[in-house]
Amino acid sequence: MDELKGVAKPKLLYVDDERPNLVALRALLRDTYEVLIAETADEAFAILKEHDIPLIVSDQRMPGMTGTQFLEKVAELFPDNARMILTGYADIDAVIEAINRSQIYYYFKKPWNETEIRLTLANALDSVQTRRKLIDSERRFRSTFEQAGLGIAHLQLHGEILRANSQLQDFLGRSEAELLGQSFRNWFAGFDPEELLPAPGRVVVRESSVPTPRGARWSRLTSSVSLDGKGVPDYLIALVDDLTERRHTEEQVLKLSHAVEQCPVSIRITDRNGVVEFVNPRFTEMTGYLAEDVVGRPADVFLTLQDDTGSAKGELQACLAAGAAWEGELLNHRKDGASFWARVSVSPICNRQGEVTHYLILKDDITERHKLEEQLRQSQKMEAIGQLAGGVAHDFNNILMVIMGYGSMLTADALLAPPQKEKVEHILESADKGAQLTASLLAFSRKQVMKLEVVNLNDVIQHVEKFLTRVIGEDVQLRSVPSASPLPVNVDCGQIEQVLMNLATNARDAMPKGGVLTIETLHQAFEEPCVMPHDLGSPGVYAVIAVSDTGVGMDENTRSRLFEPFFTTKEQGKGTGLGMSIVYGIVKQHNGVINVYSEPGQGTTFRVYLPLMEGGESGERERGSFAPPRAGSESILVAEDEPALREMLESILVEYGYRVILAGDGQEAVEKFRAAGRVDLVLLDMIMPRMNGKEACDAIRKTDPEVKVAFTSGYTKDFIYQRDALDAGTELIMKPVQPMELLRRVRDILDRQPPPRSNG
Repeated sequence: MDELKGVAKPKLLYVDDERPNLVALRALLRDTYEVLIAETADEAFAILKEHDIPLIVSDQRMPGMTGTQFLEKVAELFPDNARMILTGYADIDAVIEAINRSQIYYYFKKPWNETEIRLTLANALDSVQTRRKLIDSERRFRSTFEQAGLGIAHLQLHGEILRANSQLQDFLGRSEAELLGQSFRNWFAGFDPEELLPAPGRVVVRESSVPTPRGARWSRLTSSVSLDGKGVPDYLIALVDDLTERRHTEEQVLKLSHAVEQCPVSIRITDRNGVVEFVNPRFTEMTGYLAEDVVGRPADVFLTLQDDTGSAKGELQACLAAGAAWEGELLNHRKDGASFWARVSVSPICNRQGEVTHYLILKDDITERHKLEEQLRQSQKMEAIGQLAGGVAHDFNNILMVIMGYGSMLTADALLAPPQKEKVEHILESADKGAQLTASLLAFSRKQVMKLEVVNLNDVIQHVEKFLTRVIGEDVQLRSVPSASPLPVNVDCGQIEQVLMNLATNARDAMPKGGVLTIETLHQAFEEPCVMPHDLGSPGVYAVIAVSDTGVGMDENTRSRLFEPFFTTKEQGKGTGLGMSIVYGIVKQHNGVINVYSEPGQGTTFRVYLPLMEGGESGERERGSFAPPRAGSESILVAEDEPALREMLESILVEYGYRVILAGDGQEAVEKFRAAGRVDLVLLDMIMPRMNGKEACDAIRKTDPEVKVAFTSGYTKDFIYQRDALDAGTELIMKPVQPMELLRRVRDILDRQPPPRSNG
């Protein structure tokens, strides 16, 4: 009994308008029930609002409302209980009618029987409690069914849908009304009830794509058989898990995995302590280290043998400590010791809380970029030196021409004593050497005059061979390997011969004990830009001259400076250092490329690439000598902005009988030409203030298209590219020019018949 003291008694509400009845029934049942009493329906409803009462007993005869009416009202407001009524025989018909309407559980006849009433109340209480348990179980089941994190369906044994929870409705995009009675196969084509029924304990799991109004979605379907209490299949259960987002995530992860695996950049991932967890294949390709060589070990970010990475390491540590990324360029070393330049990036990887969990190390091989940058710097340096050399040579030519002109006039003076004449000849000899030096500078700066013609490159090689044999000496064997097919190129033959002479001279000096010099011509095409040690070859078809020797070769330092002007490895006084710079300038002026390969003790090979003229026809070159100068009486307009040179030209021409009109610039030359009446020859400097030589020539020919014109300076590079604008009557006279040569050229131009005029 002590164990039952803490158990609450079930509550019973007794409603009767006669007080003695209330007291009597409460006294009778108080040992088993907590009896609450009410004399009116209003009091009873107030008690029901405050208490959960499973058992309600009411007298049939009450003021204002009968017992059956009261219990029917209770059924509407508080249906979860057992309702019983006390009545006399006169009321039995109304009670039976109420019972038939299922509003009253049972009735007692007055006077009541204790045994009967106790047994009835016990049965009613048990019924209420059982019903409440069922309702609670159903509620829990429905809650689980509806609030599960996946779709649930109950199916008939043949697969028709009995019920579907909201998760499944959302997944399929259908309401439960649209789903009920439909075959489950309409959405899950792979579902087969026959697969489940023969083995009730079996669970079938499969993944498939499901059509929905929002498009196809991926699902995992888990199906099984539910058995009744006798172990007989009752219905089918289908659980549907939406895998769409997970599938999408897996595809994204797979895509990222493929991207990382195939990335052209080396990737390493380390933990927060710098221990390598992952490397991609590009890391192995770039460094030579396998994954097993580095995974599980501290990452060497720099992969360098240098001792000067201290500052870089300090910057890296400072950036990472601040939570920022670090980038830098470093000379790295592969596993085999070979070096390469790399762009390195180290970035922290943080979780959602902002805590660093890993580090990402990216490394890009920029060796080729470094080569291109070095090539660009070399090209810019050569271009700057060329500009300087060209400017110096242009101004120096004017000075030399004055010296050579007046010196030649002095040597022709019969009154000059022999000792003085000898001194003047020394001056002229030095001036001539200076002229040769300026010619070399102009060749390097690519500002010398070019006389282009389409020739077969093999013919140029054949022509220069006899001169090369004298240059290289008897102890060097000359081998020529010409191309089997013609190689038409548009070149200045004299300059190409100078290139070959300079290369042959260098080869001879590299073979002091003799050897073999090989000159080969061939055809080669570049489909893409080709990176060379000193140039970048453009795509196209080229004729190639390969000059190879078996000499001592060169180291990397010598090769890198080979084409710099005044750089030489020869003893002082045995070379000017301009030979290879002249070669470089001539090749570049022909829109070509030069490449050199050499190793110490392995000889040297130069390759000169000249644009091939497809479909071009080569012509014969004429070589001749000038006749002695003759005097004349024609009118010559001389335009020269250098006063000393202008006066010297006037003196030479006047001495030989010509009438000279002088102009200090191009604009003055045009004005004096228009005012002169008749001019037989116009001698123009190319570079002048206000109006240059070409502009002055164009203006003069608008006045007299037949006038003969000669230029007295080398073309600039830009003008050479526009050489097709020159007329047939235009002549070129290089500065500095000896007075006698100038007089011969002037006489030759004046005596030459003008070309026939075109009718087109």
